[in-house]
Amino acid sequence: MKHYTIPFFIVHRGCPHKCVFCDQARITGQKQPSPGEVAPKIEKYLSTMPSSGARVEAGFFGGSFTGLALEEQERYLAPVRRFLDGGRVHGIRLSTRPDLIDDEILSFLKGMGVSCVELGVQSMSEEVLAASKRGHSAEDVEKASALILGQGMELGHQMMLGLPLSGYEEELHTAESIVRLGASQVRIYPVIVMKGTELAEAWKRGDYAPLDLDEAVERSARLIVFFNANGVKVIRCGLHPSEGLLTGEEYLAGPFHPAFGHLARQRARG
Repeated sequence: MKHYTIPFFIVHRGCPHKCVFCDQARITGQKQPSPGEVAPKIEKYLSTMPSSGARVEAGFFGGSFTGLALEEQERYLAPVRRFLDGGRVHGIRLSTRPDLIDDEILSFLKGMGVSCVELGVQSMSEEVLAASKRGHSAEDVEKASALILGQGMELGHQMMLGLPLSGYEEELHTAESIVRLGASQVRIYPVIVMKGTELAEAWKRGDYAPLDLDEAVERSARLIVFFNANGVKVIRCGLHPSEGLLTGEEYLAGPFHPAFGHLARQRARG
């Protein structure tokens, strides 16, 4: 069965923090959609997909979805409901911060048809989280993961490589925590220095050095092998190649490659 995700990028919405690496508008390369655009986009995507033998999800990415007011979350999720009820869409996934999850929010999301919550974990090292100005703790990740699984929802984690103060030892610790906490899927993102970020200023001063491409591929490959061995599906490795990254308009430094995931998976296969 093929899996398809119809993506909606809620650009830097709902997030109370600005991490040192983050400029969501540049990273996604997407215009903010309105709730009224949700159903037409789903119809458009469905017209290009097979009517059988496929699992289709709507995905809300880019910001911290559960940081939006409940009324606004509902305006985005409600248009998906008729596609779920009609069996044309089979689930909803969304990404959010670990400190923006509680039982009330999860009960609401489950009632709206959300089946998978992806947490922006990034690291399970307190020192790395602090240096990256994440604004949450490793304990927040532990608590949020348990709550999501307790609601019978699928749990995804997202982690980053090459954050300030992070080496492979810290990243392997994060990967081991992801397995221990019960995530069934993971996204691996090497840090890219983007224009307009605090990390860009640190890079210009010489206070931060990103991974080079080969080291990022090597670390990613080792983690892919680790996750595969532990039954966690790596659903993405590397940033989506937006137009701004491809042209260099938004990119300053770091291990960006339009086929990064292919390079990492190829090396993982040995």
